[in-house]
Parts: sequence; structure tokens; C-alpha cells
Amino acid sequence: MRKLIVLGIAISAFIGCNNPKNSAKQDDFIRTIALEGQDNFRDLGNYKTTEGKTVQQKKIYRSGTLSQITEEDKTIIQQLGIKTVINFLTEEEISQRGADNLPDNIKSVYLPISGDNDEAAIVLQARQTGDFSKVPVELNYNIHKLLPEVGKDSYYGLFQLLTDASNYPVLFHCSHGVHRTGTAAALLLSALNVPWPTIESDYLLSNECRQHESQMRINQLDSVARYNLDIIDFKENRKNIEAFYILQPEYILGTKKHIEETYGSFAKYFEHLGISEQDILAIQQNLIQK
Repeated sequence: MRKLIVLGIAISAFIGCNNPKNSAKQDDFIRTIALEGQDNFRDLGNYKTTEGKTVQQKKIYRSGTLSQITEEDKTIIQQLGIKTVINFLTEEEISQRGADNLPDNIKSVYLPISGDNDEAAIVLQARQTGDFSKVPVELNYNIHKLLPEVGKDSYYGLFQLLTDASNYPVLFHCSHGVHRTGTAAALLLSALNVPWPTIESDYLLSNECRQHESQMRINQLDSVARYNLDIIDFKENRKNIEAFYILQPEYILGTKKHIEETYGSFAKYFEHLGISEQDILAIQQNLIQK
């Protein structure tokens, strides 16, 4: 069985998720859990709030899809005691990728968030041809700016589930644990009064966890591009590919700026969704250490 890998608590110094040199425990806290079938699985606990309190460990997790996890992975998930898994994938994505391969007795909740838009179509074509010249550099920012709107119903459903203490420990995920999951994590940590720089740092941990997969995809697409006679500047094209796969802090800032510019604050956004102050207090009570 693959060992659990520890990610340092000082998240500003980004440590590789799957680096054996980082396997020593720090403060007995394991943030990143290395699974054979999912490399972006981690605990959202142990972050400090603006009030100096701490998000509880082993209560709330984020991840990419769990359709390819192994029996050993399932054993690890059982050991974590996870009761509820929230899946943001659409029916079409699930039919393509497969349903979550979960241990028995875990409640699966489907709260699909569609990624269908003009920019998604452009990215799909770029992946097929290797030509990223038409993929805007600001695409990831725009995705996170869009998600608070297209994901409204699903994020409302997530927060409602999190008000009920009997659902914990909870895990939520999308395909790669980056966009839909990243926005969900930003919303939740904001509701828990975790400072924004910490939220950005948590978002960027996907770079470390997905480093091998992302680099492999970058190299594959660069190789495809070399056979595309329509591409003139391969160096610039590779930069565009890297900009898509290597996350930057300003990407998740799209969520924050959209909410503040449109609603005034996260609190007003939650109110717009129908999430009451009592709901937020219940979630804080469930997730903040006493």
C-alpha cells in the first residue's frame, strides 16, 4: 500500500505532494493523502481563521474524481471515516470517466456543475490539435469568475449538506480537483473566515499534487503541436499550454473579484444563494475547533 505523504504545514513553501523526502510527519498532521488512483486528494483542515481559530482536521476533504481509485485507495478512504462524497461532475462526464469507485456505505451526492461554454469548446479543440494560440491566457481566471454563477445550485447544495453534522467527514470533488472544486474550497474557507492568502495557497497546492500529470499533458500537447503546420511559434504555443495547466494565484482571484464586484461581499453572495447566517454558523460550528 502506498504510504500517506505529509505536506508541510507551512504551505507558503510549496512542497511536492508525492515527494518521499517529505514523508516525515509535521505536527502529526497529514494534509495530502497520496492515492494510487487520485493525486489531488487532501484535507482542508488545520488552516487558521482570521480569529486565530483552526479548521478541524479529518472533517472536510477535496479531491479529483475517484473513478480510478484502487482497492488499497478504498481502504485508505475507509480509514479516514468519510461518510459523504459530493460529486460535481455532470452525467456526461460520469459516463465518460466512470462513476466513483467508493467503499460501501458511503453516501454519494451528485451536484453537477456544467463546464459547457465557448471557452471550453476552444480548449477542447486546442487539446485535439495542440494549437493553444486561441486559448486566452486569462481562461482559468474567467472559469473561476463564471463558476459562482453556473455553480450556484450545487454550491448551495454543498453548504446545506455541510450544516448537518451527521454527514461528516465530507469529501467534495470534480474531475481534477482544480476549477469546480477549487471554487468550492474558496467559498467554504471564506465562510470559515480563513484569510484569502491562505485560500490562494491551498488552491496552488494542486500544482504540486498534479505536477507529474500536468507536466505529462504539457509535453504531450507540445508534441502534438509540432506536427501541426498551422502553428508558427512553437515556443509561444508551449507557453500558452503551460499557462493553462500551471495554476497561478490570480486564477482563483476570479472568484473573489466576481463576488465582491457583483454582490459586495461573500456574505452577500451566500445570502443571495439562500444560505442563511444560521447555516454559516452551523457550518462553522461543525468545522472550527472548539
